Amino acid sequence: MRMRVLVALASMAAVLGLWSALCASGSIPDLLLPTPIETLQTGQDLFSSGYKGYSLAAHIGFSLERVLAGFGLGMIAGTLLGLVAGSVPAVEAIAAPFIGFLRPLPQLAYFVLLIVWFGIGETAKVTLLFLTALPVCAVAARDGVRNVDEMRLRAARALGARPAQIFLHITLPSALGPILTGARLALGVTYATLIASEIIAGSTGIGWMILDAGRFLRSDEVFVGIAVIGTLGVVLDRLLVAAERRVIHWAGS
Repeated sequence: MRMRVLVALASMAAVLGLWSALCASGSIPDLLLPTPIETLQTGQDLFSSGYKGYSLAAHIGFSLERVLAGFGLGMIAGTLLGLVAGSVPAVEAIAAPFIGFLRPLPQLAYFVLLIVWFGIGETAKVTLLFLTALPVCAVAARDGVRNVDEMRLRAARALGARPAQIFLHITLPSALGPILTGARLALGVTYATLIASEIIAGSTGIGWMILDAGRFLRSDEVFVGIAVIGTLGVVLDRLLVAAERRVIHWAGS
């Protein structure tokens, strides 16, 4: 673990060193590539002074509120749908065509339609994120139910367990691993879709801030926005990993 941390720090230092060297060489104009120090100072200014009427923390809050609402609703609905579909063949037959159609469909392809229906407010964005997370979580939950060890199910039936007991004590715990793995995948896709939706139809949020700063060639503010987006993505993913380790504490035992 210590070696991994040292290697990670060394790689980050190498990137910062290369970045500083490129800026110092003068081969790239400051307008296109600000120095690390300038970027850090811009970040401090944005945290203290804000951007276009909102603090940087407020823009982060807007983005987090959207992604957590859309992802949370999509994960709950998709997981429930997948659990039922994996357990009841008739439900799977009904849901499969819609999930199969929605999952590979580019999210921005129907975002325009959502804007026509709901406007450019929060409803269109949250609905888009909900529809992004739902099929991924549904497929993960369905496959998790399908892949439950048949020997466990037979043993439970032989011991007289009722269907509800089998589902609660065998099927659901066995499917938790795929469900949470699907949740991580869904969060990544949903988070990327959030930024795109804010760029297309937003007036607040980190994605909108990057687009607006780019219009005025403020590359330092764009770099700060990118750094914030990447950091938030890593934090959200780590939180899901921590939740997975806590919920499925028996994994690997």
